[in-house]
Amino acid sequence: MKSATLSNPSLALQEIIGDREIPGRGLREKERVRSPESSSPQEPPSIPPSVIDVSEDPQTITVGQAERTSWAMSDEMNPVYMVTMVAEIDASRIDELRARLAVEHGKAPSYTALVMKAAALTLQRHPEANRAILGPWFFRRLIQFSNIDISVAVEKSLPGLPGQAFAGTITNTADRSLGSITGELAELAQCTEDNNEKYRTFMGILRYVPRPFSNWIIRVPTWFASQWKKHRGCACWVNAPSKAGADLVMTTWPWPLTFSFGVVKKRPFVVGDKIEARSTMPLVMVFDRRVMGGGPAGRIFATFKQILETGTLE
Repeated sequence: MKSATLSNPSLALQEIIGDREIPGRGLREKERVRSPESSSPQEPPSIPPSVIDVSEDPQTITVGQAERTSWAMSDEMNPVYMVTMVAEIDASRIDELRARLAVEHGKAPSYTALVMKAAALTLQRHPEANRAILGPWFFRRLIQFSNIDISVAVEKSLPGLPGQAFAGTITNTADRSLGSITGELAELAQCTEDNNEKYRTFMGILRYVPRPFSNWIIRVPTWFASQWKKHRGCACWVNAPSKAGADLVMTTWPWPLTFSFGVVKKRPFVVGDKIEARSTMPLVMVFDRRVMGGGPAGRIFATFKQILETGTLE
């Protein structure tokens, strides 16, 4: 039997892979099983509590109106006009700045705070980036914002939708200290409907306003500049997926300008003519090409990179 197995790889494959039919699906899938010769007394790995066992027939998860309204919000995230630029920078100066501020103030600023401050300083130097196309479909206008109130993705959850994003806004971002931004980000992460009016309003719309009225209310800021400023800040949004360990995430949000970053860690990096292990930060900028062309956007992204790479954030 062993010689037949060795001479015919397909027989060896059949020893460890079997067919099973999934009841009710009319399909067949491959199921890995141990051959008698390769069996061992090891126990099968346990399923973590956070993982749903889907070995049987699919099950319907009960969701409420809040989850369904949240699904519809994705209609705003249309990538048709969006362009993405990516880069990787040496994060050594950023790490030095964080270490120094940790000694001076007892706490290091978060990477999200650093990126938000860099984005705000970029908008100060390039006000042409702080624009959005707003208004009803029959009367679109290009709006120039004078405020620099940057919104950020804050991870919240619904019973049937873990990780639902809530838009928290840091007002006067360019004038705030890194410690102040870090503190407010921590408050937003812990906020509840009891202590945050904006979050309470958002969840109230999701839960209690039926569709399509809830979708219309959520889209009101795209029709009126005053409502955009009140609920979404300025033209800029910061997304911070690095806490989940992602090297790079490219996505689209309803804001015309998004800055994002990946996890900061040591990677191969060219320094002079040598390759060294350096702490680096992947950066992403997504912009609306109706608001600006590739050339101006490239210069704006270069400013953003330079601010972070040199650590000139105070």
